[in-house]
Amino acid sequence: MRIVSIRKIVIVLALVFGFAFSADGQMVYKIPDGVFPLDWNKNDFKGYMYLEKNSPSGLFIAYPNDGESLDELRERAAKFIAPMVVSDSKDKDPIAFEIKPIASHKDDVSDRGRYYFHKGEKASVQIFFFERKTPASNVLYGYFAQKRNDEKKSKIWVGDDLKMPKLFNRFVGSFVVK
Repeated sequence: MRIVSIRKIVIVLALVFGFAFSADGQMVYKIPDGVFPLDWNKNDFKGYMYLEKNSPSGLFIAYPNDGESLDELRERAAKFIAPMVVSDSKDKDPIAFEIKPIASHKDDVSDRGRYYFHKGEKASVQIFFFERKTPASNVLYGYFAQKRNDEKKSKIWVGDDLKMPKLFNRFVGSFVVK
């Protein structure tokens, strides 16, 4: 008879119940239905990215690398996400963003919300960044979406009212900081 370690049981239970754990930031959250993970750790990110199925949108949570500030992490994440969903920039020029401060959520670090917007030739991308403090470190989390420039409406696109999609609200609503 084979003995299963407690660690393996905890990992299996975490996957079965759809929860993600991070020892670095001690953030626990429920992975929303309708997303699949993207392994952005192989791109030197610490954290998780989830792409919405059949949609050019997604969620992320990221922790700074050693010696990296959250501002540097935010810039690096924006430069990673934008070309992933807007691939029409000429000669792979650096993507220029319009950046605006936005209101933070309850329990976030105040005055640290940021909205990044880029309009390419055929499509645009928007990225929302928020910052939350945990006992171990601060963490960035957010949402991104792409829409074609000829689209009038999009269920994934956040409008001028900044009303976030249900997917994002379910994700943030599940956060527990240990």
